[in-house]
Amino acid sequence: MTNFKQFFVEKNIFGLIEDIFVDGIGTISSKLDTGNGAYNVLHGEDIEFGEDKKTGEKIVRFTTINSMRLEKPTEDTIIINIGEGNTIERPVCLFDCIIGGKKFKSIPFSISNRSTNDHKVLIGKDFIKNELDALIDVALNNVADKKLSVDV
Repeated sequence: MTNFKQFFVEKNIFGLIEDIFVDGIGTISSKLDTGNGAYNVLHGEDIEFGEDKKTGEKIVRFTTINSMRLEKPTEDTIIINIGEGNTIERPVCLFDCIIGGKKFKSIPFSISNRSTNDHKVLIGKDFIKNELDALIDVALNNVADKKLSVDV
């Protein structure tokens, strides 16, 4: 059983908006979304599903921030309900990343067009809970590297 101190004081504190370094892309402003139960989401446009000619592995090609074109193995695909009975298929790819000074390997991100969103990465609640083990203060931004403490 977790005690009060372990639950509140020994957690990392993150703001609503935090920078995340995604290997192969760079530093991106991300929004931490405690209501998003699906995968983390990374901005991608011109998404093309394909197959690696050498290995036969499923791949996805897409354009992300700064017009960077990527090709990644497809780890999974998910179907997202976008409203009014409409769905969209999203590829899921693994990325190494750094957030709050911690390195994470092979983190799943679904690829979706976030061109109309202020933040090109959305961090979901499962990653926040299971990997970051963090409390989110929605009044703060970019505090993950500042080692804030909580007085009790």
